[in-house]
Amino acid sequence: MGPPDAPAVPGCSDGTAVNVPRGDVPRRKVGLSDATVATDGSTLVTSGLGSCLGVALYHPAVGAGGLLHAMLPEAEGHPGVEQKFVVEGIDALVSDLADIGAPPSGLQAKLAGAAEMLQLDVDDGASVGSRNVAAAERALAELDVPIVAADTGGHRGRSLRFDTAAGRLHVVYAGGDSAVL
Repeated sequence: MGPPDAPAVPGCSDGTAVNVPRGDVPRRKVGLSDATVATDGSTLVTSGLGSCLGVALYHPAVGAGGLLHAMLPEAEGHPGVEQKFVVEGIDALVSDLADIGAPPSGLQAKLAGAAEMLQLDVDDGASVGSRNVAAAERALAELDVPIVAADTGGHRGRSLRFDTAAGRLHVVYAGGDSAVL
């Protein structure tokens, strides 16, 4: 959270500004099992993506974007908020973007995270990270939302900074390296 005197930022999960990184551009934190949308050019940030998947959706014609930080591929009857799960979280994020004037037909997706950090005892032996990516690819294909960039897998955690004004996804790896998608 930002300093006690930080102004409230509409649309932020807890209603407060995290901080203001440059000029008057708000910076909004997206927590674990959370998603946020913006039309005001906000920078959406999330950290601690190990096997979790970050899904950034951007509508260039409208100038709207959203970021999801999901833990698991799909709910399959498990409890939790929609944003905890890739499939349900993507559906909710697309709906939230449509509600603010960004129809699904113009959305583009960028994926980051899903490192090979957790092996669960599942039938196909796939890691949580690879299952998250497969779930996102399937969900986005069903919605006809193209994936225009991805940085997934590997063995290092990531933090993300999504510039919703330009649609750029900044990826910072554990250890300090970075990339822009």
